[in-house]
Amino acid sequence: MRARLLALLGATLATGLALGVGLLMLHAASRVRAESDSTARLAREFVATALASVEESDDPLAALRDRLAEVERLRHIHIYMAGSGAAGARMGDGRRAPGWFAALVAGPPSETRIALDGRGRLRGELALAADPGDEIDEIWEEVWALALGAAALALAGFGVVSVVLSRALAPVSTLAEALRRIEQGDRDVRMAAGDAPEFVAIAGRVDALAETLARFDAENRALVERIIHVQDEERRDIARDLHDEIGPFLFSIRAGLGALARKLEGARREDCLNIDVQLGALQQVNRRILGRLRPAALDEMGLEGALQALAQGWRDLDPDVALGLHIDETGEPLDESIALTAYRIVQEGLTNVFRHASATRVDVSVERIEAGGKTELRVTVRDDGAGVPDGAREGIGLRGMGERVAALGGRLTLETATPRGALLVARLPL
Repeated sequence: MRARLLALLGATLATGLALGVGLLMLHAASRVRAESDSTARLAREFVATALASVEESDDPLAALRDRLAEVERLRHIHIYMAGSGAAGARMGDGRRAPGWFAALVAGPPSETRIALDGRGRLRGELALAADPGDEIDEIWEEVWALALGAAALALAGFGVVSVVLSRALAPVSTLAEALRRIEQGDRDVRMAAGDAPEFVAIAGRVDALAETLARFDAENRALVERIIHVQDEERRDIARDLHDEIGPFLFSIRAGLGALARKLEGARREDCLNIDVQLGALQQVNRRILGRLRPAALDEMGLEGALQALAQGWRDLDPDVALGLHIDETGEPLDESIALTAYRIVQEGLTNVFRHASATRVDVSVERIEAGGKTELRVTVRDDGAGVPDGAREGIGLRGMGERVAALGGRLTLETATPRGALLVARLPL
């Protein structure tokens, strides 16, 4: 907006300057004509007086020439004897104005001839040629000085207006920057009000918007955190029921089935053994469900041990994929919600890699970092697979992880890695 306003102001000043110079040039043409007419009239009167005074002279032609020499320095007109070769002696000599300007304001050349025949012993013609060159030079200098002065004033005014406009519009840039930061999630934005009453009101509204959004964000985080807490409690209850009730029942059924098989022979014994195999598979399914609902290894071995066990499970499942694990968990023990979230992120990331990425290597890193004076837990899962397709939509698992991370005040990103593969990064404030 500042550039557009300055461009409009510059165009206005340039147009005004051009109009002013044009008006001066129009006035110059009439001024030159008036000066030339006045000088020509005086010259005719002078010639008439001179002719009357030299008619009775012994040598009237010489006397006339002497009288004409007296007015040789007369401005705006040249008087000479026609045919004497002095027609162009002075015309146009030493002019300071450019030719185009002279042609524009001078008009067509004007010459008056006075016959001398019949005036005593005088013969020939006396020529009076208009020569407005001096007037044109003066007008050119005036126009040039006025144009330079006007241009200097216009530039000075343009500079002053530019400075004033920049100061006046500075709050607009501040407002745009504040709104950009609010859009990016920075709710601590506060605007400097400035001096203009309008911007003071706008700054107050922007600050109120930031405060309102911060309050809504806090309420949303609290709500999501509560939902996640309830979800974790529900998972814990279901996991406990599966472990304490379904698990013993399956174990009892397998034990009874084994005792029955030992008493039978032949086809019936084989049937019992087949059923035992199916029950064993059911127990494995039950353990996997328990692991997803509530990883027991997290309670028993902590985050590092649980992640080691998770990584080994994936190595055993697909030995063709190299899996690297780096854990730097030095410092105070992690909060239960942070540890569980980090575990879930790695679990979801590895699940996506092994199912969809067609990768040959995946690296997992969990470490504490300092960022902006705060300590964060950074969790990364990087693979060399197919990467993130353009326009791909977030799955339910990643969306749930993003909500869990946001509830803890962190952020989760998934992007295509360089030169290939995908990079999942979560930053959790500690």
